[in-house]
Amino acid sequence: MAGLQSQISPFARGLTALFVEDDAAGRRLMVAQLRGVFKELILAGDGQEGLAAFQARRPQLVLTDNHMPGLSGIEMTEAIRRTDARVPVIFITSSMDTDLLVQAINLGIAAFIPKPVALDSLRQAVALVVGMLENDHLQRRNRDQELALLQFREKYHEDQQELAFRKEKSLLENDYRFRAFPGGPSARSEWIAQVVYAPRDIMCGDSYSLRRLGGGMLVLLADAMGKGLAAALTTSLSAHTFNLLADALPAEAPFLFRDFVRDYTALMGRRLLEDEVLPLALAWLPADRPELETAVFGMPPILVRTAETLAKLRCDNPPLSPYTERFRTSLHDLGAARAVLLYTDGLNEAVTAGGGLYRDDLDRDFLEAAGLGQLWSAFQSRVGRPDDDVAMVLLSRVDAPPQWRHKLTVPSRLEQVEQACQELERLLETAAALEPVPRGEFAMAIREAMLNAYEHGSLEISTRQKMRMLEDGVYYQHLLDLEPTVDRRISAELSLQPHAGQHLLKATIQDEGPGFTPPAHLFQEEDSLMLCGRGLKLVKKYTDAFYLNEKGNTITLLRIQSGGSHAAGPNELH
Repeated sequence: MAGLQSQISPFARGLTALFVEDDAAGRRLMVAQLRGVFKELILAGDGQEGLAAFQARRPQLVLTDNHMPGLSGIEMTEAIRRTDARVPVIFITSSMDTDLLVQAINLGIAAFIPKPVALDSLRQAVALVVGMLENDHLQRRNRDQELALLQFREKYHEDQQELAFRKEKSLLENDYRFRAFPGGPSARSEWIAQVVYAPRDIMCGDSYSLRRLGGGMLVLLADAMGKGLAAALTTSLSAHTFNLLADALPAEAPFLFRDFVRDYTALMGRRLLEDEVLPLALAWLPADRPELETAVFGMPPILVRTAETLAKLRCDNPPLSPYTERFRTSLHDLGAARAVLLYTDGLNEAVTAGGGLYRDDLDRDFLEAAGLGQLWSAFQSRVGRPDDDVAMVLLSRVDAPPQWRHKLTVPSRLEQVEQACQELERLLETAAALEPVPRGEFAMAIREAMLNAYEHGSLEISTRQKMRMLEDGVYYQHLLDLEPTVDRRISAELSLQPHAGQHLLKATIQDEGPGFTPPAHLFQEEDSLMLCGRGLKLVKKYTDAFYLNEKGNTITLLRIQSGGSHAAGPNELH
């Protein structure tokens, strides 16, 4: 049993867990399997005894059987939820019918383990839930530490700077936060845009904006000289001017990049002090051609990665100043490009732990990183906390020919949706060869996307309606009444494609509903243990990226699979 203990985070050894099972032999087996995993494992012989133990001891995790004399596992969980809406519950059951599944979803069951209990299923469920608790604990601890530090600051200056930073962030726009970008005439061509925006202090001297113009992408990345309020004002003004000009462009007229650069530099030049300069990069990617047009003013090289090489697009012009009258633009072919990176000098001029500059490591890290998360992690591991603001914009292609693809379509019925989720999870295990924890995480993201398609897409139930019906206890009955009246289908496609020397899992879920646009405030609260409104938060947490189609009824989830090995695809397996 030491193997199970070694594959679950040491954080579990500080937790108290409650295990409720009426079968004595089952209790003995579980005690043996979980020996050493938790600080303490409380045992209860039925639901009533389990509820009393929970109320008396308040464990951080509950594992329970369902079929028990007296209170069942569902009934015990309902009683627990009246006083604790957040404690994760792992459900152990030999059967999962539609009624039970809906009740479990409404109660926020964190994971399911089928009977008879297999060690791998137990390990996967416990590791996933312990990871959620550990993440929640770290977030609370970080918030407490940040609060303690903030208390040392002078209240007036703190409030003013916080207000100013909120205003500064409100000027940054990203039209591609939840959208893919075509980046070429091919119907298969597909890019995503990811951004890192990391101020050194409260106010930030970097700014960015990604705007959608006629299907194309217009990018600004600016890095004001100096630090503090003056730099923040300049860079905020640069983003505001950029967005005003972009918004004023006539929708029907063709976009001319050079004319936009001329108008932008003329306006910004008049707003700079006579001894002030502004490094910035402007870039244009048309929707119908695999090209990149740039006007770079005193910024680091733009990096372009192909399948085999790395190109550096050097600066076109000196930094923008009040005296700038002429400028140069450059046109670059992106036909073979797989990724494009724009960044401020806070990245490449950061001092590493070894005393060098990160520019000496950037090329290698960019070539090896399959996504912005990996690149940012590599930077942080070498630098720690940088001494300057850092902003990065990474454009990545996610359209390589898949090594395998599996597609299924189901009617909008909860039982069939659940069966589809189980089939996709089996594919993650057999065809994608994912380890238990990443498999469980990506499977949870897929499940949440499928349930969102079912509830909010096919059945058109709004989040507000769902919350109200859950509070009134009528949600389950509403689903049963509504399902037969809906003749819509949900499709899911899972594929694996090569990606930057690694592999990219791609899951696309589509419903036939009206679609939606996620609100900007959706991800401000990162509490994944809340029972309502958590679907897309979990999708964001357990994927490397996701995006919606234009209508908003198709969501694509991306997960990087580290390493070069993978199992055979479903066609090869069958």
